[in-house]
Amino acid sequence: MKSKEFKTVSTWLEKKPKQPLLVILGPTASGKTSLAIKLAQKFEGEIVSADSRQIYKEVNLGTAKPTSSELKKAKHHLISEFSPKKTVTVAQYRKLAEEKIRDVLRRKKIPILAGSHTLLISALVENYQFPGKLKTESKRAQLEKTYNSANGPKKLWQQLQKINPEAAEKIPPQNKHHLIRALERSKNQKPTTGKRKFNTLILGLNPPRAELYKKINQRVDEMMRSGLLKEVQRLTKKYDRYSPALRGHGYRELLDYLNGEKSLEQAIEEIKKDTRHYAKRQMTWWRNSPLAKEIIWL
Repeated sequence: MKSKEFKTVSTWLEKKPKQPLLVILGPTASGKTSLAIKLAQKFEGEIVSADSRQIYKEVNLGTAKPTSSELKKAKHHLISEFSPKKTVTVAQYRKLAEEKIRDVLRRKKIPILAGSHTLLISALVENYQFPGKLKTESKRAQLEKTYNSANGPKKLWQQLQKINPEAAEKIPPQNKHHLIRALERSKNQKPTTGKRKFNTLILGLNPPRAELYKKINQRVDEMMRSGLLKEVQRLTKKYDRYSPALRGHGYRELLDYLNGEKSLEQAIEEIKKDTRHYAKRQMTWWRNSPLAKEIIWL
């Protein structure tokens, strides 16, 4: 283990912070799982995943879930918890993660929140407060009623295009779930921050860009060799292609290939390109995040 992260965590724990939470963040493919396991082994910790798709069962290769060997090295939480049919919102994730963290603390272990999902980590650390359930459900019901009406998908997509053209570019009208969720977020339903519940130490992984992009490309090639296409083919027989679990990098591009919309070579190159762009956006988010001053970059 590199000395910097070891000394930093050791010094922090010597101060005996109340309700401690170690956070490991950074772009996809930067090595967070490996570091989290090493720190969990050294400091008697347990890992809570901050990944919006690893929480689903059956989506394994495309989400880069910890391997069976890695899962044996350290206890993990919020991995393969729900069916791909279920939608897990950020608010629900925050509640689930908080419960897991408190359980780890009750057992006198160190909770380690590790992942690359910017919103999930921010929601947990900053204790996001979301709009009331009834208010949210009422607006969602209105949007769903419109969607199911004549030309509803097109009407809602045009609404989204007016208020958030960047989101509309990425979401086709037939993707009901993501279209409605994007409209909900765009209609000023942003969460507010609450009083923090944990004392956090945040470590960020920031490898050189060229090195990171190389690792991303290699990871995609390894996913394909390991059978990602077969995994996607199997999942399409059971679940809708617009299920939240299947809309991440690796799945949506191969679904386009299986739907005859592009060649396999094009799909693989797009997975690499989209993942590289995603990693870049993640770093931009953290550099401009309210948490930016707290992150110790490695």
